[in-house]
This record gives sequence, structure tokens and C-alpha cells, in this order.
Amino acid sequence: MLDVLHAEAADALDGLGVFRQPWMRTAFLEVPRHAFVRDTVWVLDGSQYRPVSRADDPERWARAVYAPTAPAVTQVDDGAPGDTGTGREPTSSISAPDAVFTMLDVADPRPGSRVLEIGTGTGWNAALLAGRCGQSRVTTIEIDPRVADEARTALAAAGCPDVTVIRGDGALGHASGAPYTHVISTAAVFTVPYAWVGQAAPGGSIVTPFTTAFCPHGLARLTVGAEGAVGAEDGTAHGFFAGAMTFMPLRAQRTENRIRELFTDQAWQESRDSKVGDSLAALGSPHAEFAAGLLLPGIAHWRGDDGEWLCGDGSWALVCDEGCAHQWGPRSLADEAARAAAWWQRQGEPELYEFGLTVTRDGQRYWLREPDATLMG
Repeated sequence: MLDVLHAEAADALDGLGVFRQPWMRTAFLEVPRHAFVRDTVWVLDGSQYRPVSRADDPERWARAVYAPTAPAVTQVDDGAPGDTGTGREPTSSISAPDAVFTMLDVADPRPGSRVLEIGTGTGWNAALLAGRCGQSRVTTIEIDPRVADEARTALAAAGCPDVTVIRGDGALGHASGAPYTHVISTAAVFTVPYAWVGQAAPGGSIVTPFTTAFCPHGLARLTVGAEGAVGAEDGTAHGFFAGAMTFMPLRAQRTENRIRELFTDQAWQESRDSKVGDSLAALGSPHAEFAAGLLLPGIAHWRGDDGEWLCGDGSWALVCDEGCAHQWGPRSLADEAARAAAWWQRQGEPELYEFGLTVTRDGQRYWLREPDATLMG
């Protein structure tokens, strides 16, 4: 059954146009996903993750492993699920095949490239990179000791014993193996760690899923100090956003939504009523949502049954369908979100791919179309 599902997944990915380079389909077929997945995966059931055992339900387990466009969750709650045996948050997975090969296409590793992978997970992605670049050219970092040990074992069993697996914080990189041609993260970041820039070779690339509190999807591709690149200087990295992906955040950059703490009966009574009309309707576009995330750092946004919520910086807002806003705290978040949506419209409704990111020793900044441009503050 596994061989059949493996071949079917390859055909499905081929049909979706995922294998954009000739080596990719061969790599997918030569590196079986099931060899890297533990005997239990976790499947979302309502609001909880429930275990699916390979021994008890081999078909469901196998179909989860070989789903072409979905990840298979291999750990919940940092390895400590609750007493009920269910989990609340996925904390490690084998990434969806379509996402993995899209990122590999963006990174474009070549034979002989030196690669630093952030977030080993099961080790499957590291094995794909090893087949492309050479085993000794791949270093992968995993913060969870058990996950790192299991990945090391799986890589050795799959014929990749020379891939270097480091147990450590991926945000710090691995300086002793630098410089790297490519830094590829399988965890999303709010802020690109400067250590990655410092450990990349001149002209090298950083490819990482990117997230904001407002908008979870993004993919950054940065070039490090490339000679002749517009805006690139020594010690900087910059580039356009290359796609829209949603990944678990880097563990060092996890954030907590404080709405349960801030939204109280007293806060509701104290909240300010205002009218924003349909000004937030534009945020129904994923491109507008992405832009708003850059303009409103640290502000979370989600849609509930009762309207659109915003929360951050000690403030919250609820915007109902009829455009009535209830706002509380030092900031008027509904008004700020409306201004961000209006700015996006004035700029000609740019797509995500028109925005860019520059990372320096002093931090990071975003721009639209030109590296020297700045966004509305």
C-alpha cells in the first residue's frame, strides 16, 4: 500500500506542476516519506489533535503521510499532550510535499551547495537536500532533542549518515559550519535572525516562511550581500517575498494572543463605539491581509462568528458585519486596520510578490516595489 500511495502522490504532485525542476520528481520517488515518520501521527478532529497509530490504522496513517498537499503532524504540545491523550497545538511535522518542493524551487540548491537547514523535523527534507547537494554539504538544526535524535536515526537508515544533525536553537544558526550557500528554514519567522545573514556566503540565499501576527502566510527569499544587487551592502540581505505559505513558527519566536486576558466584562463596558463602515472589506484579499501585517506589526487579526477581531499592544477591537466597531485600550485598532486597507488600495492593490524585506544588523524593514522605498508608518 505504501508503494502505491507513494507513486500516486508523485503523479498528483506532477499534475499540480510542483516538480518544477527535473531532479525533483526523482528525489521524491527515491526518498520515501514513510521512512521518516514515527509510528503515530496526529490528525485534527474538531479543535483537538488525536493520535493515529500505524499499528492500529495503517491505511489512515499511510494516507496522512502521503497526502500531496497537507503536512503530517508528528508531535503536539512539544511532546507533552494532555491527560486525555489529545493535543492542542502541532509542534512538529513532516511538511506538505507541495510546500517542500516549492521552497526547494525558490532556494534552487545545486550539487555542491552548502546548506544550513533550520528545523530538521523528521529529516525528510534534509534527505532530499542531501541527494541534491551531497550528504556532507548539509547541516540541519533541530531544537527538540528527541526529534533531532529520531531524525538522525532515520537519515542513517535511509543511507544519509553524513548529514550533520545539530541539536540547538535554529535562530542561532551553526557558525562553525559557515559559510553556507543556502539557509533554508522550515519554520516561519516574524523576524529573520541576523545570525542567518552572518553565516551565509556572499551572494548566498535565505529562504524562510514568513509570518506576522496579522497574516500567517508568506515566504521570503533574500540574497545576502550580492555584488551589484540593488540595495545590497556588506552585512545585509534583501529580496522580494516569493510566495504564500503557512508554517509553524520558529520556537524562539512564538507569540501568545492575549485576547483572553484583555477581553473582560469590564473592558467590554469601557469599550469605545465607532463606525468603520465597509473599510475593512479589502482585507478579505490575502494580498491586503499580508500588507496589513507588515503595516501593523504585533497586531493579531482573525474572523469569528461575531465579526473581525484585532488584538495587540494591550488593545483589542471587534468589528461587526455592519461596520460597527467596539474598541478598547490605548490604540484604536479598527481605525488603524482601516487605514492600512485604504493605503493598500491607494497603492494599486499590490500583490504579496511586490513587497520586499531588507535585513541588517540593526533589524529589518519592509518595502514596496523598490528596496529604497518605505511603507506607510
